[in-house]
This record gives sequence, C-alpha cells and structure tokens, in this order.
Amino acid sequence: MKLLFIGNSHTYYNSMPETVMRFLEATGQKAHVTMLTEGGKDLRHLLNNPHTVFNIRCGKYDAIIAQERATGFDPVSFRESAKALKDLADRAGSAFYLYMPWAGRNHRETQLPMTEAYHSFCREAGCHFAPAGEVFSRILLSESPDTLYHEDGNHATPIGSYLAAATVFYTVTGRKRIINVNDLCDPGVEAGFPPELCQKIHTEACRMTRLYNG
Repeated sequence: MKLLFIGNSHTYYNSMPETVMRFLEATGQKAHVTMLTEGGKDLRHLLNNPHTVFNIRCGKYDAIIAQERATGFDPVSFRESAKALKDLADRAGSAFYLYMPWAGRNHRETQLPMTEAYHSFCREAGCHFAPAGEVFSRILLSESPDTLYHEDGNHATPIGSYLAAATVFYTVTGRKRIINVNDLCDPGVEAGFPPELCQKIHTEACRMTRLYNG
C-alpha cells in the first residue's frame, strides 16, 4: 500500500506516518509512505503548493490522507480545500481519506464542532475520516492529559501519535476486528509503551472508526 500524507505538525510529529507503515507491515501488508507537511499550515495553503498537486497527480498512491489544522480550524476553508483535494485524488485514482486531529488541551470545547465538520463533509463526499480527536477524547476519560498531550498542550506525546497512527490504520484498512497487541509486533509495545494502554488505544481506535465510517 502506497500512502501520501498531507498536513502539518499534527502529522509529522513523532513520525506518525512511519508508525502507520509499521502497523501495516506488522499485519502482513507491504507499505510505502510519503509525507508533504508544513508546520502550522492549513489544507488551503498545502493545496496551493505545486508539490502537493504534482504528487497527487503523478505519485500513483493507493491512498491520500489529508489533515486540516486544529488550531484556528475554519470549517468553510476546510470544506473547500478538502473537496478540491478529493477531486484531485479521484482523478488520479487514489482513495481519499481525512485525518482529524484533536483540540488543544485548553480548548477541548472545540473538538465537537471539528468532529461534526469532518463527519458532515465525509457523509456528503462519500469518503472516510480517521477520528483521532475522538479517540483522544475517549482515552482522556481514564488517562491523564499528560499521557497524550505534549507539554505545549497542542501536539501529541509519542503515545499520542501512536494513537493517531492506530486510528489512521483502522480507517485506511477498513479493519473491523480489534488487534490483540500480544499477537503481533505492535510498534507501541516495541517502543516500550504499556501494553494495556496500547490495547485500550486499539479498542477505541477501532470502535470510533466504525462509529463514524460504518
């Protein structure tokens, strides 16, 4: 599976796309990942980058995963840019997915409107999204925010990026069964994360992906 990630630091932090690749490889799928990211930029900016358009048109990707910025999320700009990117992906014969990040630690109230915008767009456009922000919300019911949030309150810790990667993995593969982390070389367990927390993340990532994508 050849994947192109388009986004900002919520994508490139802790090499999240590499973890997606490792999930795919751990489940027996060959994978290649490419990343086009700029810190703090939104999809409108990335869409206007000729490298983005060239890669979508000529990269022959199986899947394109695009991420809108969370800070200063603009639903109108998001919809317009996501539609333009999906149109490019459709013409290139690539499956199109959105990856939704999480609201900042001190702005959790902005998660719901962001989730609604992603969900609404995907229902109308006929595509799926990786609801990492909602998985964050579920894990935060039982874990300290310090577990998932970097000290800046916006980016993810390594295990927070592992959570995002797991959510993207379940989304792009359409996997319905929850992985048992003891049955494969799970990248989180190999990185030294608590196996019980990795299993909890798999459970919520799988459940939230099914909830929002069917």
